[in-house]
Amino acid sequence: MGMNEPFKDYISAVCSRIRNKDVHEEVALELEDHLHTLKEHAMKEGRSEKDAVDYAISQMGDPTTVGKQLHQTHRPTFDVTILIPVAVISVFGLISMYFIQFQSNITGIGDIFQSSLIYYLAGLILMIACFFYDYRKLSRYSGVIYGGTVALLLLTQWVGVRVDGISYLDIGFATLHISAIAPFLLVVAFAGMFYEWNWHAPKRAMVGISLLAFPILLLASDGFAVYALGLAVALTLMMATRAKLHQILLFGISAIALPALFKPDFFSPVSAGDGAGIRALFQRAGWFGTDSAVNLSNEMHTDYILAYMVHSFGWVSAIVTLMFTIVFTIRLIQTAKTTAHSFGKVLTIGFAAAFGTQFVTAIVTNIGLLPPSGITMPFMSFGGTHVLIDMMAAGLVLSIYRRRRLAPIQSDGTLKSS
Repeated sequence: MGMNEPFKDYISAVCSRIRNKDVHEEVALELEDHLHTLKEHAMKEGRSEKDAVDYAISQMGDPTTVGKQLHQTHRPTFDVTILIPVAVISVFGLISMYFIQFQSNITGIGDIFQSSLIYYLAGLILMIACFFYDYRKLSRYSGVIYGGTVALLLLTQWVGVRVDGISYLDIGFATLHISAIAPFLLVVAFAGMFYEWNWHAPKRAMVGISLLAFPILLLASDGFAVYALGLAVALTLMMATRAKLHQILLFGISAIALPALFKPDFFSPVSAGDGAGIRALFQRAGWFGTDSAVNLSNEMHTDYILAYMVHSFGWVSAIVTLMFTIVFTIRLIQTAKTTAHSFGKVLTIGFAAAFGTQFVTAIVTNIGLLPPSGITMPFMSFGGTHVLIDMMAAGLVLSIYRRRRLAPIQSDGTLKSS
């Protein structure tokens, strides 16, 4: 359906008054549809095409007034209930880094406060960038993200260095714990690949299960914790994309059986290291904490950051952290429920599963029931890669919230019409 030049001018005038450029194409499509409907109605009444065009425009109203009204309707929204928990938990983490560096007796940790400050500032910039980035475009690159993540996991297994049983990829200027950030990359990849997946076709279902299982099994080679994180993400996204129950069970059983087949003691109980010593930190903490100069473990600034915070600043800090953690997770779920685009909905659910599992794993480790695994408290523990990937994920959730009512973008870059 072609569009008359006066229609183009009218729509351009309306859109010029709407600052939120994300909605321009959607508004233009809607206005064009209304204008052509009015034009066709006028021509059926016997008007000439030129008169019908003028009639349609007059019925729509003054473009400046219409544009201002639509600007108010489509003003970008910002969810502070997602941002505030991120900010509070990050501040707790930064304060803990300061006290660990300057008040504790732990040696060999370097300038962790200054480094953390740089990581948080870089993370803030990336979070803002992700907020302004239209997340809908990510679905086009899901296959690339999937392939890149699998390649990084394989590369880490082949040439990575193992420290305390955990594989790291040394790229010269940084050492990356790929297995810990892979679940977040897989959330983006899986969401883009499966949000319109046809689970009812048997062949497609088997392909989907295979695509999900392969990276999860790669994660299993780096220990139970990262494997469990990846498995939780995959199972959650299968349910979110309406996979059948028997398909979910088939995937779950396969993903559990294969690691045990190749490594019989994979699910055997493991030693939690100095679990009793870590639990003692909580017992001595009190409501407002005690001596911040504790020197129990060199992992205080990473795996045991929550234990250090409770010991130094008391149970009050733990309760506040837990409260904001719950608020953050609930807001992710609520955002998913209000998002119109299936990709955004599935992506947010995936991030909720990843963050939720990470929080639980970190808490269980911090109370001495699991050994250090590299799965740390989101937004709080020391580590540039962790902070940056957590901040980017939070930024993408804010981007989804901002655009939660917008239509999907098709592969050719245009909006999918309803």
